[in-house]
Amino acid sequence: MLRTLFKKAEEAGILGGEGIFFRRDDLVYYGNFGYLSVYPKKIPWKEGKLLDLASITKPLVTAYILLYLAKKGEIDLNEDIGKYIPELSLWKRTIMELATHSSGLPSWAPLYISGAGREKMVKELSRIKPEEKGKTIYSCPGYIALGLLIERVLGKRLGKIAEEFFRERKIEIRFGRIPKEESVPTELGNEYEKNKAGKVKVKMRDEIIWGEVHDGNSFFWGGDAGNAGAFLTSAEMTKFPALIEELEDYAELVRKPISGTRSFGWETKGDVIFHHGFTGGTLAINPLNGKGAFLYLSRTHPHVELSSMGKLRKEFLKTTLKFLRK
Repeated sequence: MLRTLFKKAEEAGILGGEGIFFRRDDLVYYGNFGYLSVYPKKIPWKEGKLLDLASITKPLVTAYILLYLAKKGEIDLNEDIGKYIPELSLWKRTIMELATHSSGLPSWAPLYISGAGREKMVKELSRIKPEEKGKTIYSCPGYIALGLLIERVLGKRLGKIAEEFFRERKIEIRFGRIPKEESVPTELGNEYEKNKAGKVKVKMRDEIIWGEVHDGNSFFWGGDAGNAGAFLTSAEMTKFPALIEELEDYAELVRKPISGTRSFGWETKGDVIFHHGFTGGTLAINPLNGKGAFLYLSRTHPHVELSSMGKLRKEFLKTTLKFLRK
């Protein structure tokens, strides 16, 4: 089903990857190509490795847990985030606005500019001044704030919360440091982000990033920020349609657009929800029939590949929509 796409990815300089199609818990198709690693040595791609989900952490973990807390009556999605995080009270933005990327917060900022760790990075977060709300601007800082909100409500680190929460649902999601032999490497040093961030008071990574989150904000936060940090195998993706059903009435917030094409955590295309991750993942699900598809093209190893990903993802979604809507 994906052989043509894999061939085009190889021609574009992407060295390896995998993809699945599934129907609820049943795997319909699995395929892979190329190499898991080419630096420091070539290792052929292997099934079952933990993948750095990058921004797919936003809908799968952060947004999902928020909706679960709302369903349980522990938070109000229309409350100002300042109620839960006083340091961010000047934003005057609701959980709903942050989760649907309609808060006016910027797409990205190096929150580690003054140093690593939650305390210093929350101070940087609080210095951000949102633009006018209402316009859809995809925002990583917004989801870092939402991850912190979950921590403040439940009194634990987000990574610990998520691992326990999903383990109860028979899903093994991981945060923090992962054994190299269990995971897929990303970039040789954080060169791409280093060039974006400019002068910062942290030591940016120079070695191969392997067994830890690629995203710089999540890494310096502690590896478990609300924007990125989750590791998961492709096979575990098949369990998420059932979780959306678990949300009951709140599942409508996942399925239906709220701000532009954005729902609560996801992007929508008709009856299909999907999300991309910077490291190369794309997950698409039809919540109405439980069908889904996941593609991971290792576009950050050993260096970041930008030019071809948009076209490859469009082709994947085109192929995927035919399967998801049958």
